[in-house]
Amino acid sequence: MNLKTRIFFITIFITLISCERKINDLEFEKNVMTEIFPQLIDSTCIDSRILKLPPPLGKSIFDKNDNYIGLDTTEIKTERENWEKEIAKIKNDTSKIVIAFNPIIETAEDDNQNELSKHFGKNVIQDSIQILTEKYKIDFEKIKLNQNYKLKDLSKFPNRDTIWKTKYNFIFSGVFSVSRIQFDKEKKYGVLSAGFVCGRHCGQGFRIFIKKVNDKWIIDKVEETWVS
Repeated sequence: MNLKTRIFFITIFITLISCERKINDLEFEKNVMTEIFPQLIDSTCIDSRILKLPPPLGKSIFDKNDNYIGLDTTEIKTERENWEKEIAKIKNDTSKIVIAFNPIIETAEDDNQNELSKHFGKNVIQDSIQILTEKYKIDFEKIKLNQNYKLKDLSKFPNRDTIWKTKYNFIFSGVFSVSRIQFDKEKKYGVLSAGFVCGRHCGQGFRIFIKKVNDKWIIDKVEETWVS
C-alpha cells in the first residue's frame, strides 16, 4: 500500500470516527432535551388567562393640579374577592392549556458557553470546540408534560400577528421556543435559551442552567434575559 493510499484510508477512518461521535453527541443532547422538557415548560410557560385578570388595585387619586397621589383601596374588597374567585376557578380548571411550539431546535442567537462557565465555575471543564450549527427536530408529541399543558405544532397556527387575533376552540396560551443545549466537556452541566410569548407585546426570554444529579437532569437556575 503506497503512501497516498494509506493517507486516503486514514482520512476516511478519521472522518467516520468524527461522524460517529457527532451523531452520538446529538443523540445525547436529544435525550437530555426530552428528559428536561417538562421542567422547561413548567419553568417558563404560564396560563395567559391569569395575565388577562390583573388584581384590582383601587382608584387613582389626583390632587387639584392633576398630580398623582396614590390609590384609594377603601372600596375594592368586593372586587378583590371576585378576582380571587376567578383566579381560583382558572387554576382549578382541568382543561388543556395549548401552547404553540416549533419542533425544530436551533442554535441560540447568543453564545451561552461563557455563561455556563460563569454559573458553574470550577465544576465546568470547558469544551473549547463545541460549536452548535446544526438544527434538529424533536418529537414533542411523545413527551409527557406536567400539569394541563399541551403542545401543538406552530405550523398549525396562523402566521405573525394573526395568531393572536384568531379565535380557537381551545385555550391558547402562547408560543414557546427553546434552543439547543451547550454542555461542558464532561456533559455534566448545560445551558440553553428559551422564550415564551403570550401576545403581540407580551413575553419573556430565559437562560436556563441544567445539571446532572443522581443520573437525572434537573434545572439549576432560570435567568430572565428579556421581557416585553
